[in-house]
Amino acid sequence: MNLDDELRVLGRSAVVPPVAEDLTAAVLSRVADLPVRRRLRDRWRAFVAGLLVLVAGAALAPPVRATVAEWLNIGGVQARPVGTGPSTAPPAPSVPGHLSIAEAERVAGFKPALPKDLGAPAGVEASKGFVAASWNGVRLEQFQSEVEPMYLKKYYQSLEYVPEVNGYWFKTPHELVLVDERVVRIAGPTLVWVRDGVTFRLEGVADKARAVELARGTS
Repeated sequence: MNLDDELRVLGRSAVVPPVAEDLTAAVLSRVADLPVRRRLRDRWRAFVAGLLVLVAGAALAPPVRATVAEWLNIGGVQARPVGTGPSTAPPAPSVPGHLSIAEAERVAGFKPALPKDLGAPAGVEASKGFVAASWNGVRLEQFQSEVEPMYLKKYYQSLEYVPEVNGYWFKTPHELVLVDERVVRIAGPTLVWVRDGVTFRLEGVADKARAVELARGTS
């Protein structure tokens, strides 16, 4: 008889004493109950933590939201406060290109959105992931938001959060800088917002309410 056969015989001949029903029930109850308690406890903690985050977010006043924007990117734009800045800004530069919207879409790789109230733009140019258009002193740039920002905005007064478009209003002149620290120009009042993975910069509209109206009508 080999070892396997001997073990089978031993198993058949072994006598296992009966287990009390109350002990079985107690063990099963404890095994089943502990994970449930842990799950309920963990879910409750997660719920409380999530609730606190929501309450904290709802309680943020616009200046606090602006501070958050200083830490994070606004889509493809990063805001950096500085001590001092320019007091004036030239008009927003016009766009010299004359692409059609269809041509700009083919070049950029996404469909550009334009403010309905402004009508057809006087100039349109595009590159991969980027479209710029202009109307008589108003300039709209839009570009696909990436992990790294395309622009840095060096400003010296607080940002104003704009809940209507979930964006930010730069009300004073500021330096517009590329990510490699090359200064592009001094920019005037600008509204920046993000929608569907695209960052928008509307420049050249001095009145915030009008800029927000144009942004809401951009499609």
